[in-house]
Amino acid sequence: LRLACCCAGMSWPRFILCLLLSIAHASAAKSAPPSSRSDRSVAARHLLSGAAAGAISNTVVAPLDILRLNLIVSQDKRGALRMARDIYARGGLRAFWHGNAADVIRTVPASAVRFYSFAVYKAALLGAVPAATASLLSGGFAGMSAMAVCFPLETVRTRMATLGAAEGVRLVEYTRKLVQSEGAAALYRGLTPSLISVMPYFAVRFGAYDIMQRCYAGLPPDDERRRLLGTLSPAATFGMLAGMAASSLTFPFELVRRRAMVGPSEANPLAAMVRIAREEGVRRGLYKGFGLSLFKVAPSSAVTFVAYEACFRALTRLAESWEREELLRAQLELEAPDTATA
Repeated sequence: LRLACCCAGMSWPRFILCLLLSIAHASAAKSAPPSSRSDRSVAARHLLSGAAAGAISNTVVAPLDILRLNLIVSQDKRGALRMARDIYARGGLRAFWHGNAADVIRTVPASAVRFYSFAVYKAALLGAVPAATASLLSGGFAGMSAMAVCFPLETVRTRMATLGAAEGVRLVEYTRKLVQSEGAAALYRGLTPSLISVMPYFAVRFGAYDIMQRCYAGLPPDDERRRLLGTLSPAATFGMLAGMAASSLTFPFELVRRRAMVGPSEANPLAAMVRIAREEGVRRGLYKGFGLSLFKVAPSSAVTFVAYEACFRALTRLAESWEREELLRAQLELEAPDTATA
């Protein structure tokens, strides 16, 4: 990878971004022509459903996320209850939604890009690799694509959640102050560990969800497991399990990338993890705030996939209704001249 980056004359994060865009372009070329109305309709459904899912999910779990982020970036021994009291003391109840506007603004395009690019990458990879591998790789590539596109908003959101509550500033004002004081490069601080961390996280989260959905769809109608899941919500159950698995496996990467956004850190995230484990320990260092993070990720992932599936089904029914109306109108227009001639 280093050799390829040197030959291309660019940093390796930019090289990875170009590689992801190339895969997306190739997959689009393999699909139907871009002028196809049905293709545009499906793309719009993925984008709109992903955007709605991200906005709903992040607003619902915003207080847990504020608490989780403050626990992650702090280097003292405060527990969750004490941290919650400190956050409340800084800004009252509204402090738990501080930076939520930035979070929603970040989440809407990021979630839209993530769900749409997942569908695009999976369409390109299916047939070339096994289905499970395609699901995992597509999830990882989709996460990296969304992170690369929306990283400045991710940085501002993290800064506002952890440092901006006491200042009481808004999104645009905080971004302007950040650029003036630290330069535009501050918006991309931590990009390298972020790209590294989101690849395995979304590979597991989207990949595991897609694999479980495919297994569920393949169950016979009279299977006991299908009846059991039918009493619950398959999307909520699979989303919760996939989110918990992804967070458990990749939490140290998440901790390193969040700390890199708010302060100096090693360029190599693996070296940063080794240092944190040595200085703070594994449980109190690398997995600091993990319990609360899991408590937040489980409902967040469940709500995200439930909202996405519900929005996508609703938009699909609406699109099919419009298509039927257009077909009926076209048939009536074709029959009208014949009736007039007769």
